[in-house]
Amino acid sequence: MDRDWLDELLAKTDLVQLVSKYVQLTKKGNSYWGCCPFHHEKTPSFSVSADKQVYYCFGCKESGNAITFVKKIESVESADAIKLLAEAAHMPVPEYKGDKKSADLKNKRERLSALMREAALHYHENIYTPGAKAALAYAEERQITSMIKKFGLGYSLGNREIIDYLETKGFTPAEMKEAGIAEQSGDTYYDVFMNRLMIPIINPYGNVIAFGGRLLEKDSKFAKYRNSCQTVLFDKSKVLFALNLVKKKKQREHLDSIIVTEGYMDTISLFKAGFDNVVASMGTSLTLDQAKLLKNYCNKIYISYDGDGAGQKATLRGLDILESVGLNVRVVPLAGGMDPDDVIKREGAAGYKALLDKAVTLTTFKINNLASQYDLSDPDGNSKFAVEAVKVIKKLDNPVEQEEYLMQVHNLTGYSMAVLYKQAELYEEPKIESEPKREPSRRDALTAATDFVLASLINEKPYADFNFDVVPYLTGDNEREAYRLALEKYKMKYSLQSLFNRADERYADYVSGLVNYDFVPGDDRKKFEECVYLIKRRSLEVEKGKLEAEYEATKNIEILSKLKDIEKKLTQMRKSGGFIS
Repeated sequence: MDRDWLDELLAKTDLVQLVSKYVQLTKKGNSYWGCCPFHHEKTPSFSVSADKQVYYCFGCKESGNAITFVKKIESVESADAIKLLAEAAHMPVPEYKGDKKSADLKNKRERLSALMREAALHYHENIYTPGAKAALAYAEERQITSMIKKFGLGYSLGNREIIDYLETKGFTPAEMKEAGIAEQSGDTYYDVFMNRLMIPIINPYGNVIAFGGRLLEKDSKFAKYRNSCQTVLFDKSKVLFALNLVKKKKQREHLDSIIVTEGYMDTISLFKAGFDNVVASMGTSLTLDQAKLLKNYCNKIYISYDGDGAGQKATLRGLDILESVGLNVRVVPLAGGMDPDDVIKREGAAGYKALLDKAVTLTTFKINNLASQYDLSDPDGNSKFAVEAVKVIKKLDNPVEQEEYLMQVHNLTGYSMAVLYKQAELYEEPKIESEPKREPSRRDALTAATDFVLASLINEKPYADFNFDVVPYLTGDNEREAYRLALEKYKMKYSLQSLFNRADERYADYVSGLVNYDFVPGDDRKKFEECVYLIKRRSLEVEKGKLEAEYEATKNIEILSKLKDIEKKLTQMRKSGGFIS
C-alpha cells in the first residue's frame, strides 16, 4: 500500500482518541495512562504518547501505532485494520480511488448492511407478539428464554410481513432478495424464512450479515434449518457464529481458549451455562478462513462437535486445517450421538466442564477414531489398525510425542514398542543419504522432554511448576545444574542475564541452550506435565530394569520389595494421570 497514503492516514488518526474508545486514559505529564487492554491488568502500565502517536505497555511490552493497535484490539489482519481507520478518517482506501465498480460495491454493502440491521430489529420485535407464541414456547422448551435478547433472537411472521415492513423503511424487494431475505416467484416476492425462529449472524464489527432460521413446525416437509444464501455481505466459509460476543470477552479479559460447536443452539446453550467463549462453524466442516479467524483470537481450540457419525467425520476434516495455522487443538469427547446441548441439559455446566477437562489431542482423537473402525479383537483388524495409526504418528515431528502415541497404540494392540518402532521405520519416505538414518531412540525422546521441562522452568513459562519435583529423576550433571539454577532464579527473582554469572563453566553451553530454547505454539501446561511424566516414568523403568537384573544374578529376596515399590509407583502414575508424590 502507498507509504504516503498510510502516513496521511496515521496523521489524521488521533491515537489518544482511538485508544480512549477501549481504555479509560488519564493524562500524566506528556503521556496518557490506563490499564492495558491486551493483558487485562489492574494497575495502569499502558502509556500513550500524544506527541509521538505510539503506545507502550510496561507490563506485557505490547507497542505500536494506530494500525497495530486496531489490528490487536479488533483481532483483524493489517488490511482490515487499515480499512477501519480509513473509514473513521473519511479517507477512501486507494483501491477505491477512481474505481467506480469498487465504489459501487462499497455503497451496496453499506445499503444492504442497513437493511439487515432493520430486519434483525423487526424480527426481534416480532418474537414478543401474539403471532410468535410458538417461538417463545420453543425457547422455553430449549431453556434459552434468557438468551433471546443477548443473541437478538426473533421471529418471521411469514409471507410478506417483513417485506412490507422494510418497504416502509425505503428498501426495495430487489434489495431484500440481494440480501438473502426474500425470494421471487413470478412478480411476487416472499419471505424465505417464513414462520421460523430467526437467529441473526453478526460479524465481529457488530453488523448483521445473515440469518439462520429454525423451523418450529413438527413433521414439516421443509428443512429444519435454513441459512442465508451467499451475498455480498455473507460468505459462510469465512464467518463464525457468535464471534462478535467472543470478541467482546477478549476485550474485557484474557481469552485462553475458544470452543467450536456445529450449530447455533449448541452455542446458545453453552453461553447460557456460563461458557462465553463459544462459536459455531454453522456446518460440518471448518475452513482455512475460519481457522485463520480463530488464530486472531487465541491459540487453544476445543472442538465440540456432535457425537454422531457425521459430527465425527466433520471433526476429522477440520482438525488438520486448524493445526496447519498453528492452533493447539483439543477434541471434546461426546459419546452416544449426544451434542453439547444434550450434555448441558442432562449434566449441567459441571458435566460439560468435566468433558472439557477430558478433551484429547488431535493425534489421540485420530487414533481413537481409527480404532473404532477396526475389530481389535481380530488379528487382521488389529494389525490393520496398527499400520494406519503408525502412519498418523509418523507425521509428528516431536520424538517425545511420537513415543507417547506409539505407547497408546501399544496399549490398544498389544504389539511391542520395538515392533511399532520398526513399523514406523518401514513407512519412512525413501531418502538418499551418505549414512543410513537411525530410528528415533528412547533416549532422544527423554532428552527432548528433559530439555523442554528445564527450559520452561528457566524461562519461567506460566505453565511451568516447580511442585513437580523432577530432581530425583534427572540423571546428568548438566540437567541437575540447570534445575538448581532455575529454582534459584525463581526464588531469588534475578534476571536471565544474571543466571550465566552463577552457572558453573562446565555447564554454560547447556544452560545457554535452555535459555534460548525455541518454544513453539502448543507448548502448554499439558505438554509440560506429559514431559514430566515421561522423565519420571523412564527413570523408574530404568531402575526397575537394574533391580530385575540384580535379582536374577543374586536372588536376593530384599530386591523384590524394592521392585514392588517401583511397580506400585508406576501403577500410581498410570492411574493418576502421570504424577506421583
